[in-house]
Amino acid sequence: MAIGALTWNLSLYLSELVRLRKQPWWWQLKRGLKREFRDLDPNKMVYRMRGAYHVDSLAFGETSPLSVLKILETLQLPPGSTLCDLGSGRGVPCLVAAAQGYKTIGLEYFAVYTERSQRIAAEMNVDATFISGNFMNRPLPPADAYLVSATAFPEELRAQLKQKLDEQAKIVVAQDWILGPPWEHERMQKLPVSWGTAQFCYHHRKG
Repeated sequence: MAIGALTWNLSLYLSELVRLRKQPWWWQLKRGLKREFRDLDPNKMVYRMRGAYHVDSLAFGETSPLSVLKILETLQLPPGSTLCDLGSGRGVPCLVAAAQGYKTIGLEYFAVYTERSQRIAAEMNVDATFISGNFMNRPLPPADAYLVSATAFPEELRAQLKQKLDEQAKIVVAQDWILGPPWEHERMQKLPVSWGTAQFCYHHRKG
């Protein structure tokens, strides 16, 4: 890993440590992620699936726990609401949101990810469910809001996914992606992710 990336990730960790060190769920999350995913190389897994044209970064990046908390604060979902993360990776957004009392569902292509994320959820005793498979080939789970880390999604995939969201979703927070009609783009929020910063775009479906 490049020096810049190491420095950035260290700064993210220190920020979390300062603000979240008194939260038992944060320690459970960090221990679980380290134990379950230290042997996996997400870049290699994505290259095998999609080829070398993929971006030179950590798969689709990962939203930090502090950024997830900021998203939840901005959304102001009622207690007990369901949040679905499309392309959930290691499951961080789902696990963080579930630790705040939300019901969460993570859809991820790689079964090895969902299996390990589910073990962390069980250890944390939170209401997070992880499902493996291609989210384009199955109905989206019913949810009050959807998260989409779309930074590295090709345009064709975005167009297909938008059709699904148009039919089913009411609230979408999309990373580096403004959906367009019939969605109303309400605000944009610049937040840290594992590879730098991303613009999180908040949408409500009109009507």
